[in-house]
Amino acid sequence: MDESTLVGAVLRYFRRYYCEHGCMWYIEPVSKRWDRPDLLFVQTRRNVLHIFEAEPTLLRAFSKEHGFTQLRKYKGNYKWLILPDEEVEKDVDGRLDRWCSRSGIGLLSVSGRKHFWVWEIFRPQYIHGDFLKYYPEAEDEWITG
Repeated sequence: MDESTLVGAVLRYFRRYYCEHGCMWYIEPVSKRWDRPDLLFVQTRRNVLHIFEAEPTLLRAFSKEHGFTQLRKYKGNYKWLILPDEEVEKDVDGRLDRWCSRSGIGLLSVSGRKHFWVWEIFRPQYIHGDFLKYYPEAEDEWITG
């Protein structure tokens, strides 16, 4: 499953379950530091910023240039790693569990071929702060909305 499929499935899931009073999203927004998370999602009623990084394989999730490494650089109230379900199932030694709990990162699992299902394996830890200012495009739309 490629990154765009993972991001699309999660975006539909978040619009359905997290958009109770409006929301805003960007696919691959550019931050002031030129970082590019795969998806930025703002719950507008609560001004909460979710940041997502999608990886097609477990190996990429743990590589030095992708996955957890990238999520540590991004600013947001909640940080999520997205993986295909079959990759999550390969983690027999519990490495994902340890990394997610240690770093406060949430884990979303996506499965399916034609219709996609998303499961929240781990909920991320909330980080207090106003992080929208780090993403100028999203901040401009939020203000002018």
